[in-house]
Amino acid sequence: MTAKRVRQPPPESAERMAQIVAMRRQRMTQDAIARKLGISQQRVSQLYSQALAMIPAQQVDEHRIEELTLIDDAIADLLDMAHDHDRPRTAVEAWNSIRGWAERKAKLLGLDAPTQFEHLTIDAIDAELRMLKAEMGELPPVTPDGHPG
Repeated sequence: MTAKRVRQPPPESAERMAQIVAMRRQRMTQDAIARKLGISQQRVSQLYSQALAMIPAQQVDEHRIEELTLIDDAIADLLDMAHDHDRPRTAVEAWNSIRGWAERKAKLLGLDAPTQFEHLTIDAIDAELRMLKAEMGELPPVTPDGHPG
């Protein structure tokens, strides 16, 4: 198995990615970043994802924790507005915002991703182990289905 290679971006994109990461670390929303940089929120999301793919795993984990804190803080603030029955329109808007933050959190944590183990069988595990052992030189080469090849 080989490590996933990440293509280096052009200098202007790298600078933009660094700006986006810095702004996210300042707890700015993607919408606010998009407005500030004059680009779409979708482009902010794309550049942010590319930036995360290029940094070491430990830094990604630290940044993920910061993102989760931002989400939790935003939801906590919005809950006060959502429970304000004197201003029903504001409450509805707050609940919609909470839903958006909850979706972001689920995506960040991979909660909505399909599980990799839905079709896992003992035979599939054995085949994968044989392939790994063959790659490590412990066994003769095998085919992808785990049979001697």
